[in-house]
Amino acid sequence: MNYEEFKNYKEVTDNKFVKKFRSLEGHEFYIEPAFYTQLQGLNERYPENYNKVVDEIHKQVKANKLIAFVYDFENPFLDYGDAILREFTDVTDAVKVFYEDKSRGSDYGD
Repeated sequence: MNYEEFKNYKEVTDNKFVKKFRSLEGHEFYIEPAFYTQLQGLNERYPENYNKVVDEIHKQVKANKLIAFVYDFENPFLDYGDAILREFTDVTDAVKVFYEDKSRGSDYGD
């Protein structure tokens, strides 16, 4: 994936699983693949809210020296050390975008 939303940052990935970026001001952030998939899902289903959410990600990067955008803060993909962990709903809730990810399987059994 190209992560076009973050092309203005320098990619400084230090592992092969999770992309890491650095701003000109020295702020670093990670984007887990599952978090990015959620972002793309929002763009597909609710494109009118997409830029608002991306702008909030940029805002949170500016406000923190080290942040990781993760799928599940209780089970992050990597050990991010002192990074602040943010899930997708942390970002969407901040801008009052309430998005239900309906891409998972059904809860109904046979």
